[in-house]
Amino acid sequence: MGSPVFHARPQHGPPRLCRLCRRPLEGDADDICDQPQCQTRHKIEVTAEIAQKRERKKAAWRAISHRRTRGVLREAAREIGVSDLGHIAHGLAPYIDVPLVPLPDARRAAFETHLRAIIRESFAKADGVTHLPEPPEDDPDFTLRLKQEKPEPAVLDTACIACQGDCCLMGGGRHAFLTAESITCQRWKDPDWTEDGLLQTYLSHIPPTSISGSCVYHGPQGCTLDRPLRANICNSFQCPSRRELSEAVARRPGTGAVVAGLSRTHVNDRSAGAPYLRVVSMSPENKVTVHDGLTLPALRKGMPDD
Repeated sequence: MGSPVFHARPQHGPPRLCRLCRRPLEGDADDICDQPQCQTRHKIEVTAEIAQKRERKKAAWRAISHRRTRGVLREAAREIGVSDLGHIAHGLAPYIDVPLVPLPDARRAAFETHLRAIIRESFAKADGVTHLPEPPEDDPDFTLRLKQEKPEPAVLDTACIACQGDCCLMGGGRHAFLTAESITCQRWKDPDWTEDGLLQTYLSHIPPTSISGSCVYHGPQGCTLDRPLRANICNSFQCPSRRELSEAVARRPGTGAVVAGLSRTHVNDRSAGAPYLRVVSMSPENKVTVHDGLTLPALRKGMPDD
């Protein structure tokens, strides 16, 4: 007796088509065929959808954060004599809860070793006598660098103090981003610099305490290194919070600022007094106040579902 023979059931209804090219689908394909162009378009769609979802979550977080902090920002403004929040520049910033500590000896030694190396490298390329320091080809006369190191309004540091330097943490393992080119720029501006003079100048700006694990110059109120001495990126980079505060200051010049540093995870704790807040104000006279007595109110509704 032979083996039984099974026949495939005939497909009922119209054939399934690729939703992109309209070719018939084969096998168990979902709704996209295996043609390279369709697979590529599908990947682009998925990537765009992920980006849109991320932007929606970011917008939702900001809306919730603005609602939750409006009262504490208003109270901080009152504490420095501003009765209406609309009369002072204000904004949000990230908040990192990292302690201030003396710079560990091992980290100081590693930074000094790096500093000596880049100073030595700069002087080896141009000793200042037989070969003068020269700007890089991509920035003749250090034009861009000099423009970026100009002083900024102190009021913008309100965002940095409230945040405690989220972006500065990256400088911890990169020796403040200083390179031989950073040193060459100093020598180009002032040919009288000596190796020891540069070394002692940079070491003298290390604060007594800094944010643990962060840049060696990351002090309690921001960077302790003068702008002309910093690495390029430290002057050129502006985080979103600082940019937004700059716009707010431009709309309300001379009013000072109040900023709420807020943990990204504050939406996960909807209770009143959740420990994810640091409110800082700066008066028009640049007096800094940390409003330690202010706390977050309860959050009635958290982040929307994905």
